Amino acid sequence: MSYYEIRPINRFCGSYGPGHLLHWIQGKKSHEDGQPIIKVKVVAVHDDGRVEIEGHDLKLTLWHHDPDHLRSALCFGGRAEWKPKYHVLYVISSGSFNLATLNKVEPCKPPIRRRPTETTRQFIERAMRENHGYTVPARWLADLDAIPDGDTGGPESGYLVGIETPTDTTLLETLPPKPRTPGHADGGTRSKGKASND
Repeated sequence: MSYYEIRPINRFCGSYGPGHLLHWIQGKKSHEDGQPIIKVKVVAVHDDGRVEIEGHDLKLTLWHHDPDHLRSALCFGGRAEWKPKYHVLYVISSGSFNLATLNKVEPCKPPIRRRPTETTRQFIERAMRENHGYTVPARWLADLDAIPDGDTGGPESGYLVGIETPTDTTLLETLPPKPRTPGHADGGTRSKGKASND
């Protein structure tokens, strides 16, 4: 890895809780007007996940589950904005990170999958409770009390559901469709890799 390459995200964590993956709803809300935004400098990222930031009349020690990824995002400098309302650190020219206060640190949780006997509603409730959110395939929302037949894998398109997401499907925003290329039966490409939520 070169000095200027940003390290990949921790794919073994499926939590959207404080200090873990940034849910798109949290990221979107962190860019809304009318909230405090504090210019800060990231002064240290420790191997145990502690992150030290300083700004005008501000000195905080926070935590992130993937210190190597955050450290690599800072390779262009430590300039950032702290958005405390949504506990988001926006690193200028590198992206946003979900940080936790030290009293909210929890271990990483593996990505969640729907159990074969679980209805969509039960799965969404468990995903919100255990992992603080999930990407829900649009086809699952046709009937929240149905058991999607054998469908337990990650979605290719759908809706992202977070802690504050309404369950009324008319209020949810769809994910953009994946780009399609000719040459496959479904008109699209097949990949064994998993899509990122960041």
